[in-house]
Amino acid sequence: MKAAYYEAQGSAREVLVVDELPTPEPGPDEVRVRIHVSGLNPTDIKARTGFSAEMPYQRIIPHQDGAGVVDAVGANVSPDRRGERVWVYEAQFGRAMGTAAEYVVLPSNQAVHLPDAVSFEVGASLGIPALTAHRCLFSDGTLNGRRVLIHGGAGAVGTAATLLAKWAGAWVSTTVTNTDQAAIAKENGADMVLDRASGDVANLVLEATDGLGVDQLWMSL
Repeated sequence: MKAAYYEAQGSAREVLVVDELPTPEPGPDEVRVRIHVSGLNPTDIKARTGFSAEMPYQRIIPHQDGAGVVDAVGANVSPDRRGERVWVYEAQFGRAMGTAAEYVVLPSNQAVHLPDAVSFEVGASLGIPALTAHRCLFSDGTLNGRRVLIHGGAGAVGTAATLLAKWAGAWVSTTVTNTDQAAIAKENGADMVLDRASGDVANLVLEATDGLGVDQLWMSL
């Protein structure tokens, strides 16, 4: 299979190599996914550059998230999964091989069904951003009827957070830094979009909520 990998940490231009590597085979409780789209997260870059930790393996195929089609299964996995469209998450966590390759092998439960109406591009953008947003939003219980302020509402995590919070019945306000981000936040369904440089965010939120403020505040980085 063709894959991107690195054997030393540094900038992409300096250390990334694209070459042929052996195609992996799934073991017990694993599936192999033919990757259509690989998702890139800031944590992938931090790992490659050495910002977060030293290399845990001699050779690393990067990227935690992606989307594709299951093409092989290991023992204890239903053969019916072959041909299933999936999105995958944390593919490279605790392993040397991530989704920056034609194929990736990972535990079956980390390959999640992707409906036909959802593109592989959307599937590859779920993973870490959506899981992060979900954990931050719902760890304290229901959001129905509650008020949420999301700083950085137009990025990957902020978009997932806005969509999830609105789906759960919350009133959502977000902050942005320019008109392009404002358009994205509005398209995501935010009830109130605030430019961080245009005024006192805290007072604007208090005014919009009749002095009640928000029940949950978090920042998307």
